[in-house]
Amino acid sequence: MASLADRDSVVSGRMKRQHALGAGHRLMLVREQDAQHSGSGCCGRLGESHTDLGAAADYSHSRAVMEDIGVVYRRLQSEAPGLAIDVVDPRNTIWLYPAVWRASRRAGRGVGATLRSMARAGAPAAIVLDGDTIFSGRLPAPDLIVTAVLARLNGNRP
Repeated sequence: MASLADRDSVVSGRMKRQHALGAGHRLMLVREQDAQHSGSGCCGRLGESHTDLGAAADYSHSRAVMEDIGVVYRRLQSEAPGLAIDVVDPRNTIWLYPAVWRASRRAGRGVGATLRSMARAGAPAAIVLDGDTIFSGRLPAPDLIVTAVLARLNGNRP
């Protein structure tokens, strides 16, 4: 059975998250899709430079974008602890489009703005804050993404 101090600590942690930067906001990081559907997994990918199939496409360009998304995720998790962050595969449109729709409408955007945001959110590599797609396609450097998201969370639009 948990002690009173343990319960107070849990409640205090919840209250801090509720008042932390980003509380009540939702960020969707739409990562680059890993286009190689077979021959890839936790132990490597077909065609890596150290294999006999080194000339095969290794999708290193996709991996670089995914790593940048990881940098953004870790930085924002640290700097905006109240922010709800989802990392999404762009092929998961059954989840992505309704989530962008709900977040955008909840934020008060009209139907036209919401549909435009949904169209941009489905690109491989996109940054969507509260249903507003702020970056889509070719992403800027992770530092610029983090700066833009933090500015919007603080009420400043770049």
